Amino acid sequence: MVLQGSFSALRHKPFRLFLLARLVSMSGSAMAPVALAFAVLGVDRSPTSLAVVLASNTAPQFLLLLAGGVIADRFSRQRVIVIGNLVPALTQGCVALLVASGAATTGRIAFFAALAGCASALTQPAMNSLLPHIVDATELQEANALMRLPSNLIRIVAPALGGVLVALVGPALTLGWDAASFAIAALLCSRLDVAGPARAATSPFQDFKDGWREFSGAFWIWSYTLSGMLVVALWLGGYQLLGPVIAEKGDLGAAAWGIVQGAFAGGLFIGGIISLQWKPSRIMVVCVCANIPLAFPLLALAWDAPLALVAFTAVLAGIGLDVAIVCWHTATQEQLPAEVLGRVSSYNAAGELMTVPLGYLVVGAAATFLGTPTVLLWSAVLMSAANLVLLAAPGVWAVRRLSSGEPAPVKV
Repeated sequence: MVLQGSFSALRHKPFRLFLLARLVSMSGSAMAPVALAFAVLGVDRSPTSLAVVLASNTAPQFLLLLAGGVIADRFSRQRVIVIGNLVPALTQGCVALLVASGAATTGRIAFFAALAGCASALTQPAMNSLLPHIVDATELQEANALMRLPSNLIRIVAPALGGVLVALVGPALTLGWDAASFAIAALLCSRLDVAGPARAATSPFQDFKDGWREFSGAFWIWSYTLSGMLVVALWLGGYQLLGPVIAEKGDLGAAAWGIVQGAFAGGLFIGGIISLQWKPSRIMVVCVCANIPLAFPLLALAWDAPLALVAFTAVLAGIGLDVAIVCWHTATQEQLPAEVLGRVSSYNAAGELMTVPLGYLVVGAAATFLGTPTVLLWSAVLMSAANLVLLAAPGVWAVRRLSSGEPAPVKV
């Protein structure tokens, strides 16, 4: 493993614009989950209602992510990203108006959440595959870390601020800024000077097949996705769904849950610093190990731990998650041809999202009948088991970081 850091990716103007757009949009998005959760709970205190809204946001993504992968590899990524920011600007603006006017219902919020989910699905593969086109190949990990590092710093302050705003003036103001931040990000991305890919001679259906061939031909990619189908669903169901429910019904409250979210963001920021400096040789082994701490906050919430301990476990989870994300994106960007990166990333994202809507609904219903501590405990156990099984796979250990100028290895 090598200790090395660099900010050389900042010399590229398209990267600087893309990074600034990310920072602006994150200043709103980091506060939005707190505001949205308590906006829904203000309409209906049942965990099932919040689960319906969260599932409505993620359900369209499973179907449209695959189309988004083809779009990313066939059309201008810049235009796709601009449109992908404009749509949530409109949807979040509508939700803010509904909440402010008192006309919000679970169904209406879920409808706009679904529209935002569609835009995210069509945009995510383009965003995941843009960096190889705006920075040098030797700068990919630094660029991935830099994309996450400042936005994670925003996440430290924004959730706590969002929780305070919800407690003082309600969620409408927070959701309104989220809408404005997406609009500003769209304006910044419109100034990117990135050439679109050459028009493909094949049909979209053939593009799907070619992308699937690349995805299914690499064990380390599809096995990590398969594990993620369980880990992501249980993590989001346990932390994002049941966390606010426990906070709202217990002694924590909106402001305290904002502090927990800020602690998680602090962990993400620390993980970004680590990723900027540390380049492990066995990049996928580190990626899998870094996902294990995600179970810690669920255990702390299940045991009704004090706020300080819940926040500490959130820091550990944040560190691990950011290291895992940077390692994953760097591994795929190094190992895969740029012309198929959008499609392969869409298969991975779609696979991990496949079980999320069902996970929200099952976790929410199970918490209603079995109690949140029991559901959180079993979620943590199953997440840990999925990561440990994947860590035992030889194909994961076989993926090594590429040296400068080294060709991609044979698929494993």
